[in-house]
Amino acid sequence: MTKRKFIVTGVGIVLVIILGIGGKVYMDNKRFNGEMMSVVKSGQAKHIIEEGLKNIDSNALTPEGVIKSYDIDYESIEHNPMGGINGKLYINNTKNLYATFILDVDSEGNLNRNHGISSYSSELDNMLKEKNIG
Repeated sequence: MTKRKFIVTGVGIVLVIILGIGGKVYMDNKRFNGEMMSVVKSGQAKHIIEEGLKNIDSNALTPEGVIKSYDIDYESIEHNPMGGINGKLYINNTKNLYATFILDVDSEGNLNRNHGISSYSSELDNMLKEKNIG
């Protein structure tokens, strides 16, 4: 075997190995993201999110509340480095009214109730303050 043929074969083998590892990482990442989405779309997550909204607005999701509806921004869903899932909610179909949430998943796959709404926009904060003052 000539030196050139040996180098080409070696480079080919290395490329196949790199592509195999890259494909495996991609598929694992895709599976992990799918699992996160299924957790966020679960009934248990919905309950935790709505409970968190009612903690900041006791009349949330009723006609009397400031928070009448919410939509989950599925593009914002990401893994929290400390464990769990972070995401963003848009309130009343308005982009500048938003809240962020954390869903904490234990080792058995159950959601922990210790988290929920972690922060919200200053615009939403102002609306909540006006409602409570008035």
